[in-house]
Amino acid sequence: MSGGYRGGSRGGGRGRSSNYQGGRSSGGRSGGSGGGYQGRGARGNINAPQARLRPCSQFTTTGSCNNSNCKFAHVVKLHATIEATSRLPQNNSNRYNQYADVSSVAIWETQGAIKIFTGGNDGFWRLWNTSTFVKEFEHSVGKVSCLKVASNFLFCGFENATTLLPEQTVGMIHAWNLATPTNPPLEFQIQTPLLPYAHNASTSCVLVEGADKICSGSLDGSIRLWTFDTPTNQFVLKQTIAGHAGQVTGLQLIDQHLLWSSSVDCSIRLWDLNKQGECQYLITKENNGHSNAVTGLLKFTSPAGQFVLSSSLDGTIKAWNGTNGECVASEAHGEGVVCMALATDLQQNPILLIGLESGNIMCRNVVQTPKTPAFCLLFTLSGKYTAGHEGAVKCLTEGPSSTFYSGGSDGKLMVWQIAGDLGI
Repeated sequence: MSGGYRGGSRGGGRGRSSNYQGGRSSGGRSGGSGGGYQGRGARGNINAPQARLRPCSQFTTTGSCNNSNCKFAHVVKLHATIEATSRLPQNNSNRYNQYADVSSVAIWETQGAIKIFTGGNDGFWRLWNTSTFVKEFEHSVGKVSCLKVASNFLFCGFENATTLLPEQTVGMIHAWNLATPTNPPLEFQIQTPLLPYAHNASTSCVLVEGADKICSGSLDGSIRLWTFDTPTNQFVLKQTIAGHAGQVTGLQLIDQHLLWSSSVDCSIRLWDLNKQGECQYLITKENNGHSNAVTGLLKFTSPAGQFVLSSSLDGTIKAWNGTNGECVASEAHGEGVVCMALATDLQQNPILLIGLESGNIMCRNVVQTPKTPAFCLLFTLSGKYTAGHEGAVKCLTEGPSSTFYSGGSDGKLMVWQIAGDLGI
């Protein structure tokens, strides 16, 4: 078994066919999308599509199966389930939300080791090892909405008050240099010292495209572009874009100048950074867009060009031509899609992981092959039949060696690994 995990370890935490040709992931390992939504907490949906494979419950949860005649698929393993956030007050009445949401997960590969960062609605980001799945460190910042590991920095978007405005929460972004993690973080500030924060409301998403191009979105709909200023050793504000009428949920950059953004206002917008951030295109339900909140965006490439995936609480994932906004594919899931992430199987084929309101996780292939059409539903992970979250899946991200990680509104971090041939 690849990936450096012991199969079945429970860890140290509490404890349809398409003509689209597809492509490969071009994102990093903390580039999953979604978050900030209250799932229904249902355990399944009769309108959900049928998957090609049905994972074996025993193999998924223990790493082995003692039934020599097992007709279920031995393709995915759950290595650990970690209670990764704080317990909510005892007067909480929602049985699926006894713990604060895990809002974000990011993977840090350092000196041959793999470590996991989690962010929670309880105000902490935490660091976990993957040998025993024990928490190594936690840091209180405020309600965390997003984490990214890039260029050996940990970027954290969160909500908190400032000393200048102690009665008002604002959107913050801090960046820790992972080479010197004990040093104070670099702070994104609109204007130092009078506007010592990144957004007027909570920072909802961050896109890192190298130190010279960082984009952030906010609960208030605004989008800001930042760059690193070497003389001052600070990230400085470069440009503000009007943004959306509601919370920004996703950001992706095509050809270094075409910025895609998504929002709970049910729209996707394309901005040309070469034209002072002018909005070039608006996608709504009137032109093949989504009919409910858009929960995230992902970018990937293929020989045919660059494409963007969008997910929505309307239950669909749509694929778009990255340069002109043309919709080239759409797939339904029977319930709201909260988050998604690109990963790979054992043969390095790209797969799409999909986090749903019910707590289920679906897996689709991305590339059309002689054996499998693009976006074929490969399998579904469900707490009813195998394993899954109780309540909405809030975040997903890829790790090395076909591993992936999910965080939920149940406060749990789950560590998974593709362990068999998906037939792609």
